[in-house]
Amino acid sequence: MISARYIQAAGAAAILALGLAGCSATDVVAKVANGSFKALALASKERVKWAEEDRAWALASTAGDEVFFSSNFARNASPEGMADMDKPDVEFSFDAAPFIEAGLDIGKLPPVDGVKYELEDGRFMLHFELSRDAFSDEAAKSIEATFSEIVRTQRSRIGYHEKLDHYGIKLGDGNMFEWAKDMSKNDKDIVWVLNPAPFIAAGVDPAKIRGWVFAKVETKDDAGKTILVDKLLKPFDIN
Repeated sequence: MISARYIQAAGAAAILALGLAGCSATDVVAKVANGSFKALALASKERVKWAEEDRAWALASTAGDEVFFSSNFARNASPEGMADMDKPDVEFSFDAAPFIEAGLDIGKLPPVDGVKYELEDGRFMLHFELSRDAFSDEAAKSIEATFSEIVRTQRSRIGYHEKLDHYGIKLGDGNMFEWAKDMSKNDKDIVWVLNPAPFIAAGVDPAKIRGWVFAKVETKDDAGKTILVDKLLKPFDIN
């Protein structure tokens, strides 16, 4: 459950959410991102699990929210060359009740290229298709090895926000997963970031999604101009 201090800190987390896209920290990413993610995995302990059926690594929050990283992005390509969204590269999984209570009609979610929405067994899931890159066999041995392959093949999706000392992976359509570079200096160890626009189109009042923070966030557009956009945030201190 998110404590009050996280709600109060939402503004800071919000600034991070899309600010990563505007940061040019390639060298920092190359040198530190893998070690930072490994530290997160080690601190998460039993909340990191291997999902054999999906051949993916799952990392959970203290409330049971999950992010899954496939150990091989090439596995989701069908013989016809089309992506199989039932075998996503990355997946978010949350309790569906807060979204339904806030008005979600999943049948009204607009189609988004590279993103698939599902409701199953009380869980709300977002499937993300990022690429068809083949990963090293090492990726199946640990979540940090899988993340290392993501950095190697999808470097442009990994960003660092120096001011807030967070890393993040851009998953498409404004959705992201973020984590603290140094958890000992940050009270937002992991943050799920969602684009609220599709949910609003499907009848959701984003301010009423229990456990989530609806906030204006600061980012930069393609021209480098600072703008404000709406985001849904769910931050956690995992320690």
